[in-house]
Amino acid sequence: MDAVQKKDIEEWKATQGRRVERGEYSPNTVNGWLAILLGTLRAAVEDLGLERDPTRNVELLDTSAWNTYTEEEPGALAVAEVPIFMAKARELYPQHFAMMAVGVATGRRPSELRPLRRQGPTPDMLWDEGVLLVRRSETKGEVVERLKQGKRGKIRWLRVPLPSELVDILRWHVDRLPEGPMRESDLLFPSETGGYRAPSCLDKPIMAIAKAAKIGKHLSPRFMRRTFQDLGRAAQVHDLVVRAISGHASADMQQHYSTVAGEEVRAGLAKVISLAGFTKAQQGKSGDPGGDGGGSSEESSAKVEKKTA
Repeated sequence: MDAVQKKDIEEWKATQGRRVERGEYSPNTVNGWLAILLGTLRAAVEDLGLERDPTRNVELLDTSAWNTYTEEEPGALAVAEVPIFMAKARELYPQHFAMMAVGVATGRRPSELRPLRRQGPTPDMLWDEGVLLVRRSETKGEVVERLKQGKRGKIRWLRVPLPSELVDILRWHVDRLPEGPMRESDLLFPSETGGYRAPSCLDKPIMAIAKAAKIGKHLSPRFMRRTFQDLGRAAQVHDLVVRAISGHASADMQQHYSTVAGEEVRAGLAKVISLAGFTKAQQGKSGDPGGDGGGSSEESSAKVEKKTA
């Protein structure tokens, strides 16, 4: 550990910065790695009593000019695109349909969908109650018994009551599991070997579905979580309920995962304009019996003087 120098960290950071410029990674991703590295090294400096701290004045990559999502690439489906996309998903990839349906309907991360259990000693799908327990996260075969928001080692979990329509889709999915490892597995969405599906299992299907549905957006599996936020808002589900389903700890995180569509803005502004009475004022119907109906400024002034007198 005492052989690590600041220049080693800066050289590594510069290498990752070039990969960001080539579009291989987001600077936020690199900063996540860097934060882990810096935290590990700083702990070593303290635990081992090292005289030199190689992390001193090492800064994270600048993300001020980085746009993860843009007008052209919002990373989510528009509300009107969702039924088209899901219909194509059911047609082209029925084996992934239920997984995507749960993701879009509840805002679940792919890492939370993969370890869900349908049976066994501790199932996460309670069929009789129609309840989904979201309490595990899986990455590269390693399962963590808490969700992303868990802190200080506390287990955080969500209890999500599902509507009957979604339960029916999950039952249909389970009934279609072929005999062998997939049917014998406790997992709700098992791989062909009965284990966890690969993190990339939805990448190609999502691209193919979007193309077939003539949706010209680049979508990753994260689109499900972002799209859920927009669907909840369009359905006028209260923010507290949306956060209770998605597991977002704050309104700020909910906003981060939301994409406000142009029609939403237009409809909202129309309500504001209606309350403000702009249209009535423009038509000379402001409610003021002395309104001039759009006459000249001289006529208006004369009326004002007459009223004053």
